[in-house]
Amino acid sequence: MRLWDNAQALKRLYRWLYMCVLSCLLAAGGTWLVHSPYFPVRQIQVVQPLKYLQSAEIEKISRQYLRGNIFTVNVSAAQAELAKLPWVAKVQVKRIWPDTVQLDIKERVPVARWNTQQMVDMDGQIFNATAQEQLPLLVGTNGSARYMTVHLLTFESLLQPTGLHIQKLQLSDRSAWQLMLTNGITLRLGREKVEQRLTNFVWAWQQVLRNQARNIDYVDLRYPDGFALRYKNRTVSAPAGVNATDAATAMDQHEVQVD
Repeated sequence: MRLWDNAQALKRLYRWLYMCVLSCLLAAGGTWLVHSPYFPVRQIQVVQPLKYLQSAEIEKISRQYLRGNIFTVNVSAAQAELAKLPWVAKVQVKRIWPDTVQLDIKERVPVARWNTQQMVDMDGQIFNATAQEQLPLLVGTNGSARYMTVHLLTFESLLQPTGLHIQKLQLSDRSAWQLMLTNGITLRLGREKVEQRLTNFVWAWQQVLRNQARNIDYVDLRYPDGFALRYKNRTVSAPAGVNATDAATAMDQHEVQVD
């Protein structure tokens, strides 16, 4: 039987030819779109204002990966390169028809400097960058950045009623906390009940210590029922609740330091 006498065979042949032609047309159309000069990227849109990231860094990556037509720009490579920038916490790059590439960048929020040469963000992640703003210094062991960041934010919150801020927060190898305030006073919190001890300091500051601040070197809060003061030229130990006049009479008393 000849092919043209077989209706079923002819239908299959026509169907196959139709699919071949359609595939060729689609391929040709796709090739034309990819190489067409009619769909150039005209705009790189940054979704939200950026505080730390330099526009020159974004422009450099955009020129390398986001030039040409909307179909050919390499959004995956651009996203990967942007994610490597120190100030970038998260980034998404996507095409917006017909001529825009959108950059949705979330910057890191720095909360402190880490061991003088690096920065720590809100999530306790260490990164290599510098900032003009004054930030507290964290001094701790390797792997303690996140733990210290949580405590820094907690301590700052507890200090809020005093208007004081932390300039330096230190965690020793023995897990003892010590912090220096922006007014130069050092607080020794030790290892245990550190939040309660800092709360005690806040109370004492508002009651008796504020007026003596200029003369105080450090406050040792590692006592079960009070605290010890070290003046810049003398030492005073004072139980919590004792006023400044009574504390002065105990100038020569110095209790055993505990954690």
